[in-house]
Amino acid sequence: MKTIALALLLLLSGVSAPEVYEGSLEPTTAKRDYRTIEFMSAGPSDSLSSRGDTEGLSPATPQERILRVVVYRSEIYQDLVVETLTTGLEGCCIKLVSTGRIDLASFARHFELKGEISGFAFKGWSSPHSFTFTYKDQSFHATVFDSGAITIERGGR
Repeated sequence: MKTIALALLLLLSGVSAPEVYEGSLEPTTAKRDYRTIEFMSAGPSDSLSSRGDTEGLSPATPQERILRVVVYRSEIYQDLVVETLTTGLEGCCIKLVSTGRIDLASFARHFELKGEISGFAFKGWSSPHSFTFTYKDQSFHATVFDSGAITIERGGR
């Protein structure tokens, strides 16, 4: 009943619920030419569950996870990739664990954003798993889940 009342209130007030794109990171192992990197940002680290008593652990034992957003440029088009990195004890032994591509074409279609796949501008990290950005002069907030799913909300946070 509360949900119906809230929906009616939003409808009558002219405020719409935020639009959300739900997708998944497309796993990619494609070799990239680092000369085509337009932008790169690593987020804050997130402790892994193995963290605790580190006595006797190898320095390479993963202790922290970090997401990194990388924007590649090819001619006029952009490609957006989210990489997952791990670090060992005291920041040792950074390792690239996975790479997933955000389907910008699908995202743009969902929000009815016309034109070439370009116009992404990173704004900042909200948490170890989420970041804000603009695309074609509109604000968005993305959250990346451990499962590889991603949600992108128009309007940001």
